[in-house]
Amino acid sequence: MKKYLFFILLVTGVMANAQTSTESEETDSQKRMTKFSNAKRHGLSLDVIAGLVFPAFNPRYEYTLNKYSSIGADVNINFDNENGTEIMEKFSFSPFYRQYFFSKEDFGAKGFYGEGFLKLYTYENEYDFYFNNYRETKTESYFETAIGVGIGWKWVSNSGFLIDINGALGRNLGFADDEDKRDFTGRFGINFGWQF
Repeated sequence: MKKYLFFILLVTGVMANAQTSTESEETDSQKRMTKFSNAKRHGLSLDVIAGLVFPAFNPRYEYTLNKYSSIGADVNINFDNENGTEIMEKFSFSPFYRQYFFSKEDFGAKGFYGEGFLKLYTYENEYDFYFNNYRETKTESYFETAIGVGIGWKWVSNSGFLIDINGALGRNLGFADDEDKRDFTGRFGINFGWQF
């Protein structure tokens, strides 16, 4: 009986040791990026496209949960009052969750990712009213919510500088009582920032 007990304990110890050594067998690059993602979990960035195309301010915050995923939010404030389109987003707040997919070269919440997001936004729509020969343009403000998905790619240097290119499409939930309302909304941008 003692031999069997000794044999079971020996096999269990060998299996536990083998599992521990297998889990710790990471390459130097993997160890470095795991340490990096544990040390530098916060990321702040700014969408340069929003600033160049529109006079808009679009900052983003991202918190790295682990080397596979992150959560965050971005805010978009549009200062453009004369862009020539009927429907124009003025303000949006978009929380998101990202899942990173990587090859051997990409570790530490960087590389290709897919994301799910919720977008809360306000927009303005211009209407033209005609009465006899009189024309008046009125602007109405509306609130809408959308749920969507997106993809992107994020590069992070060893110092923490980051570039994030992303695109996403969301389905509006129909909260706005605008007769010209859209069915879809998007989130697209190129963000430059810092991970710290």
